Amino acid sequence: MKNLYILGVNNTNIFKLLNSINRNELSWNIAGFVDIKKFFRGEAPLGYPFYAGKGTIRELAKDKDNYFFNNKPRNKKAANLLTSCNCNIATLAHPSTDLAYVDIGTGGMIDEGCTFGAFSKVGSFVTFRTKCHISHDVRIEDFAFVGPGANVGSNVILKDRCFIGQGAVIMGDNIIGEDSVVGAGAVVTKDVAPGTVVAGVPAKPIKRNGSD
Repeated sequence: MKNLYILGVNNTNIFKLLNSINRNELSWNIAGFVDIKKFFRGEAPLGYPFYAGKGTIRELAKDKDNYFFNNKPRNKKAANLLTSCNCNIATLAHPSTDLAYVDIGTGGMIDEGCTFGAFSKVGSFVTFRTKCHISHDVRIEDFAFVGPGANVGSNVILKDRCFIGQGAVIMGDNIIGEDSVVGAGAVVTKDVAPGTVVAGVPAKPIKRNGSD
């Protein structure tokens, strides 16, 4: 098994995913948690060791049998920390996932029941929650988030850092702009401008992302 150090403790979904992966084939040993700052006194939750500081992370990364996972979805600073320390970065996918003819970047997380069409391309640090569907010839850029049960049609482009809410539907041939948010259950029938929040059926802009 490979040693896995996890950056961030708030997202507990990772324990269920790792358990599913290891039941199928023993792959990952949780060696501990890491972060830039010390939040715990020697131990993280569930009794795992905790390692703090960039220098400590860099030392752990010297052993090329050690891998690291960014458990802070869509957090670019956390991802940059691992990259700057020359860490081996893990991609975690549920064993039921068929990724044939799909190009997947590093640092991603794919939960149970997700399906992917052929010839799609996924960037780095992208999160897919349970039972989402990605059609063929889709392009998904870095730090995107696809919520549970979302359905992304063919030839769609999801730009950097966009957020697709639970059960949302993105019809084919549309572009979802960077830093945009598609609300839960929305049905997107046309392009979404960068930094825009859309909701409803059909989806309409309701505000600029970050505005009141």
